[in-house]
Amino acid sequence: MTMTDFLITIPRGKVSIEMGWLPSFFRVITLIFILLYISCVSASEDVVLKKYIYGLRQYSQIEGQKYLPPVIESLPYTDVKENDEEARIYPYYDMGDNESKVERDKHQVDIHLAVQQKNSDVLAMVSFYNRGQQNYFLYKNRLSLKDSFTPLCSHTFSIASEGISLVYLGWKCEFEGEDTDWVAIPAGKKFSYTVSLNDVYLFPPGKRRYNIGSLKFRMATDTYFYEERIYRYLFSIANWKYYPCKNKRYNSLRRIVDICEKENPWRDNTIESFMYAFNYDGHAPNSYFEARSNQVVIEIDGDKITSPYDKDTTRFSN
Repeated sequence: MTMTDFLITIPRGKVSIEMGWLPSFFRVITLIFILLYISCVSASEDVVLKKYIYGLRQYSQIEGQKYLPPVIESLPYTDVKENDEEARIYPYYDMGDNESKVERDKHQVDIHLAVQQKNSDVLAMVSFYNRGQQNYFLYKNRLSLKDSFTPLCSHTFSIASEGISLVYLGWKCEFEGEDTDWVAIPAGKKFSYTVSLNDVYLFPPGKRRYNIGSLKFRMATDTYFYEERIYRYLFSIANWKYYPCKNKRYNSLRRIVDICEKENPWRDNTIESFMYAFNYDGHAPNSYFEARSNQVVIEIDGDKITSPYDKDTTRFSN
């Protein structure tokens, strides 16, 4: 029996009531729920994929002109390169708004981003406020450091407009895994930094509305560093004992110990790499967390912004 054949019978007579409207009714309800879902998703641009990139220059074949002007190009499937230099692309945020908020609330840390166009620069200020009862340490890989040769230490912001993602054009800082690679934010204290985004990102010409937000910041507790030291000492012993030995050509003028050449400790046949394959890196999950800032929607006039190529602040500024 189909829905349209359904009959309702009452004692004093048979009254046929067509229920063919039910499928249409359910379709309408389903459509309403879909539209509501889309509207909710659209409010946060976490899952809005970027289809294009902007910022890289190509070599010019014209005499007297080294580079062609940057153009909007399709997002590649892999990281793009210019002059054999990699430029990593993030077509989406690496952490959603809701997940980030849960982490910030859980650890009682606020991360706030403010962006403004001031004269010929686009300034971004990131503020961290530790409103909890324990100290946190902020990893420097996505900070602007006063003593650094580069405005930012890595690709820190997702900057997008109309499906176009801006390529990070700056350098990347190298860290040695030491305690000095972190900035302390004691309980109840704040830390902030300001960076000119157009030092490392090229904004296309014209007025556009941009969605700007940070990628993930890593923050750790004291326990993180205690475990790091234990992990380091443990595997320095284990790797030393089980290092693979590759024989070198014997030379009587060399010491005997030079005959054995130790291979890269991250090879598959070391205990450390074996444990790392099972996601054991020596850190308990509650010893650190990662979170993003809020997102900012702002109109920026690219015609008034100084290019990072003109500032000579990119690794492609030759």
